[in-house]
Amino acid sequence: MRISLLMPAHNRSIIAALAFLMLAISGPVCPASGNAPKQNAVILVFGDSLTAGNMLPAADRERLWVRRAARNSDGRLTLINEGKGGRPTGSVADFKAALARHPGATALAIMLGTNDSRDTSAQCVAKATANITAMIEHARAVRGADFSILLIAPPNINKDALGPSKPIASEREANLRNLAAAYRALAEKHNTRFATLHGILPPETLAKDGVHPDARGNDLIAAALLPDLLKLQNTR
Repeated sequence: MRISLLMPAHNRSIIAALAFLMLAISGPVCPASGNAPKQNAVILVFGDSLTAGNMLPAADRERLWVRRAARNSDGRLTLINEGKGGRPTGSVADFKAALARHPGATALAIMLGTNDSRDTSAQCVAKATANITAMIEHARAVRGADFSILLIAPPNINKDALGPSKPIASEREANLRNLAAAYRALAEKHNTRFATLHGILPPETLAKDGVHPDARGNDLIAAALLPDLLKLQNTR
């Protein structure tokens, strides 16, 4: 003889209701703090035409390094493009306005210096680092001392492909090398992250005008910067 242990339906309903009530009181189970999922980083990218991408053909705009890096982050990064053609490091007022426009940004990346490299005076590097310092100090003053910043040294140029600035090609190249070294020291001083793009672009990717990379060059920039951009997650 087989004995059935089925309980009446009304008893099962009572038990289910009690179980639901206990779960509601106790709240959801949270992961341990050490295993907390990384949050999406919203990074304001402040730069010049290399960031704006206005020199890329329309058909290649989706390969702009800012867009490609965001796509390749698998949803972990939102990159706000605040690039503007011709922008030098002296655009501190523009920087302050851009930062104010995006109160939701959780981190900052600065990539400037290509236009400054045309300054053949002995003060090129000193002036650029002073301007970048002003940006870093302002960002930390308004967003907090722990506001995460990535300082990016600009890429190399193709001297042979330069246009109007070809007569000062060697000076520009030297300035870019020196800016990379100065930015590294500046990042250490102000406790920001640092990445350099100097030397990563093959000459053929700069064939257009010696300065603005083509689509492949943008792919290389995105690949080089993505690891450093991802490190800006959960750092506040």
